[in-house]
Amino acid sequence: MKAVIFDLDGTLINSLQNIADCMNQALKEFGFDGHSTQEYKYFIGEGSLTLTKRAVPHNTSQEIITKVYNNFIKIYEENIYKNTQPYDGIYTLLKKLNKTNLKLGILSNKPHQFTKQFAIRLFNDCGFEEVHGQKENIAPKPDAAGALKIAQSFNIKPEEIFYVGDSSTDMKTATNAKMKSIGVLWGFRPKEELIEHKADFLAQDCEQLWDIINTHRCKV
Repeated sequence: MKAVIFDLDGTLINSLQNIADCMNQALKEFGFDGHSTQEYKYFIGEGSLTLTKRAVPHNTSQEIITKVYNNFIKIYEENIYKNTQPYDGIYTLLKKLNKTNLKLGILSNKPHQFTKQFAIRLFNDCGFEEVHGQKENIAPKPDAAGALKIAQSFNIKPEEIFYVGDSSTDMKTATNAKMKSIGVLWGFRPKEELIEHKADFLAQDCEQLWDIINTHRCKV
């Protein structure tokens, strides 16, 4: 293997509490009830608009969904780094990866501007050559378009790339892009979901993730 692409939320960073708090505030301002932090584990993963659709009451009009979404984006932008930090072991893992010849990228369904902000603030010296969030002109994960665009930028065949994530969306992205998938067990979704969606490997922690990548990387 010659490259590793990482998901962001639930994989590199634990942002669950902040996303839940910001969406609950957005809902409250429209008179809607919020949700528990644990419920948001199943709302997150397919982009902020889908998150909004899952959070609002059933049969909410598209007009109101759009207004809640725009409100959430505004609130999140104002509180973007609150209660958010890399998972234990991530910096050590990235330091090890930077000593190899592997190319590194980030592909997230978080809006692109936020994905870039996190990459700059938390991972600026960690060797990520390609960082992409959700963009209007590229279909979100699990569509393969974003992952394949990174592979093209790397000039590496998709089958020589690991895609690392914490959800079924990530595992399906890897499958659709013909990349090898690694499901991490410290994220938002359970082990059973990753197995069901055919994760090629599972990593309990960053040390195990390193072992998987190091064992299979091209060392020439």
